[in-house]
Amino acid sequence: MRHVRSHTDRWEKGFAALSRFRVRKGHCCPSRHHVEGNFKLGQWVSVQRYRKDLLKVERKRRLDAIGFIWDWKGDYVWEQDFAALLKFKRRTGHCRVPISYSEGNLKLGLWVSAQRRNTLVMSAERRARLNKIEFMWRTPTSHTASTDKTSSWHRVTCVKGPAAGRYSPRSGAPRRVRCWK
Repeated sequence: MRHVRSHTDRWEKGFAALSRFRVRKGHCCPSRHHVEGNFKLGQWVSVQRYRKDLLKVERKRRLDAIGFIWDWKGDYVWEQDFAALLKFKRRTGHCRVPISYSEGNLKLGLWVSAQRRNTLVMSAERRARLNKIEFMWRTPTSHTASTDKTSSWHRVTCVKGPAAGRYSPRSGAPRRVRCWK
């Protein structure tokens, strides 16, 4: 009986430490070696992920309620990259990230390109989140680009004559392209 109680107490202590960490840091992904007070929180979080299929439903529910990330490599990294895309959009007003664009160690342009390629296997939730921020699923240079005027890329400023195809990337002016027929 004492072993069961100490196991429950340890889980509650870990959950409380993770809850405090989340309030302070805004996420539930401490590093593997993070210690909260004298509690090895990073190790505890790793054990919860590893034992996911063995956890009681109530514990899973409580962890989900505070935004626990079960798939560190998939979910957490995607969230970080999505946050970088939001930052890019706030700064530029669009989600058309050049493929060679990087922010620090994050190759944001490559990540955006991967989202376009993986649309068929992407979760509906992720697709909806990208749609909500007006993510450009097709580019004029992609092999899947649409040439109809309802395409999202037709939103750029259309011009005719000598100014066609010119734009100023430094000024942030909308790209000016020849209109599709």
